[in-house]
Amino acid sequence: MTQPNADVGGLLLRWASELGAGRLTDLKRGATWLARSENLPVSHGAAGRWIRDCQSLGHLDVDWQSGFWSAAPGVLTRLPSADGLAALVGSRTARFEERVAQAEAEDIALIRVPSSLPETDIPVPDTWLLQYENSRELVSTAAGMGVVHSDCFAIQAARWLPPLEPGPLAAPPASGTAVEMYDLGLERPTFVPAYHWEREGLYRFRRADRSLVCQILREGSWYAVSQERGAYLELDRQGIGPRKNLRWFQEAGRGRERVGRLIVDWGKPLPDLQRRIAVMCTALPPEFGRNYGTVNYCNVPRAVAECIARSLNQELGDRED
Repeated sequence: MTQPNADVGGLLLRWASELGAGRLTDLKRGATWLARSENLPVSHGAAGRWIRDCQSLGHLDVDWQSGFWSAAPGVLTRLPSADGLAALVGSRTARFEERVAQAEAEDIALIRVPSSLPETDIPVPDTWLLQYENSRELVSTAAGMGVVHSDCFAIQAARWLPPLEPGPLAAPPASGTAVEMYDLGLERPTFVPAYHWEREGLYRFRRADRSLVCQILREGSWYAVSQERGAYLELDRQGIGPRKNLRWFQEAGRGRERVGRLIVDWGKPLPDLQRRIAVMCTALPPEFGRNYGTVNYCNVPRAVAECIARSLNQELGDRED
């Protein structure tokens, strides 16, 4: 693990914020170009991972199926169980950064936290945290910066997570298409070649326009779905038990009994909304447990973890699972 070049992540986010919206292909191309121009040793897929990280951090809104993105509106939101810290997320235009700098010059204490990512990834922007003494003052602070105030996004959004369901009806793969099927039986689940697709399951293939799509087959009908939601739909359909593919470990320390780490396997990543909720418990990217192939989200209240698990038709496991 290395300390990333924070300027690259910040510059990329400013560029995206000034653009406002566009096609994912163009954003990936721009991110890759900037990383290479800075001689960063990024690996294949780094631009897509940067976009996904910025989506989780609340900076971008992404529609992966349609291939479009937009800069998210600015939001100031309290972090749960974080000793008076709130996160400032969303679009960061040059004009907005000037307003933040002016607020800092007056009386706002802004903490910039660089994120630690593998050196083969494009750095994400620094996390901006504000210290506060009571939640009421966040309302006026947000208004002064021209952003929306949200009391605690992680707790509020967790309560309104939608049920786990397939997306809209979709056309089946065209004849002669190379199709892959998601294999949950592997130690680290992934897509493998499928020579027939009559069986119910999660599939991936390219359409005539070369776009890569995931679809799920249920009772003879095809449905559009994200890979992440499709994986949990498959776990639910197959009834693989115990249904404890998400685990929560309590933090050590007095008064921290209801806060802990949410652990997710690499092969069963959280869908977009669930991932953003888990990330916004710290406003930092998750940690990666490479020895065990896990993604670890810190400072997650147990109530939030239970809502995330329930929305995926899972039970919340512990150290014994």
